[in-house]
Amino acid sequence: MKRKMLKLLPVAAAMTLVGLSAQAFEFHGYLRSGGGSTLGKNGGQTCFQLPGAYSKYRLGNECETYAELAADQDLFEGKDGVKFVYHGRLAYISDQQQDFESFKGNGRDAALRENWIEAKELPFAGGGTVWAGKRFYERNDVHINDFYYWDTSGYGAGIQDVKLGDTLKFSYALFRNGNSSESATTRHDFRLGGIGLGGYGDLTVGLQLNTADATSAAKAAGQDNGGQAITVQHFMGGVLGGFNKFAVQWGKGSARNLVFAYPDNGQDEASKTFRVVEMLQWQINPSFSGMATFVHQDQKDNYKWTSFGVRPVWHVSDYFKVQAEYGYDQVTPTSGDDINRQTRRLSKFTIAPTIVAGRGFWARPELRLFYTYAKWNDAARDLWGGVAGGTSGRFGSDTNGSTIGFQVESWW
Repeated sequence: MKRKMLKLLPVAAAMTLVGLSAQAFEFHGYLRSGGGSTLGKNGGQTCFQLPGAYSKYRLGNECETYAELAADQDLFEGKDGVKFVYHGRLAYISDQQQDFESFKGNGRDAALRENWIEAKELPFAGGGTVWAGKRFYERNDVHINDFYYWDTSGYGAGIQDVKLGDTLKFSYALFRNGNSSESATTRHDFRLGGIGLGGYGDLTVGLQLNTADATSAAKAAGQDNGGQAITVQHFMGGVLGGFNKFAVQWGKGSARNLVFAYPDNGQDEASKTFRVVEMLQWQINPSFSGMATFVHQDQKDNYKWTSFGVRPVWHVSDYFKVQAEYGYDQVTPTSGDDINRQTRRLSKFTIAPTIVAGRGFWARPELRLFYTYAKWNDAARDLWGGVAGGTSGRFGSDTNGSTIGFQVESWW
């Protein structure tokens, strides 16, 4: 009986896939994985990030396996075009140590990233989409340093892309964050997109309003502060065969950190942060593409962070390219004692010959070999645990280091 059941399993699996396909099932995902070594030092690969910087430049500078598996499933489709769709996404991260790695442990974890349903083309929704659940929401990032500068994802509900005239679209989302058992945040996200500027691209304007509720104990500890944030983003397509984005952001109170999905109710409501982000992605011809970015962030009475980087890509053929990446980060504290006022600096350079599935900056999968060199100053080594563990880490009193390795990256 057991053997018969085993023989029937492939048939059952195939029938399941056929059934899902008939109901418009789609499978998506993302992965990156690899391995490396730190030159001249014992142990595995080292990754370099400046203490206080929100991100690091990625090429040849990622020390983990990370994967996302996502599924979209049509649940209902009416004759009038109304459609209900389910979206789910699981993620996994590990520290690239062993053949068999459990989902939990040192450097390993699994997470539910998305679990939501949307209703499209409802006749009373003005052409917008009504949704509810846990989701990635209107995320904007700089790819080369994985910097999600405008990301309000989380548990919520809302209506998205309601048409207002020919080009304008309005969206509203309500999110709820359980910061702890003592304090929580309600986030209101308003966006108006498609503000045309003639032949000069378009604008999107976003407003986030945070309100906090807390127990008496949390209020006494100052964990009940609200906050606000404003983002104005300009988008221009067709620039050097790619696009350009420029964003100006301001936040205060619980939105001061401008990490919108993670509000901090303990921040004073008078605390403010200002940020500008510039990103250019180009595809000048089939043989030359790339991306460049600049970020400046001023967290008032705390510190200033400046970052710029570039990743040029030379496509030798349809299946081989050589890419390089240079990134620079600088953090200047503006409060604290004299030692904490020292400016921290980190530069990173990578060269990576790459096997790739086609031409173009966004072509994937990629299978890379890489060499990375990083250099930092004494303040970056000594403060906040320092680059690569500071003086107690692998590089000790050194202020530079190199790694080599391989990596695969893909999305579908």
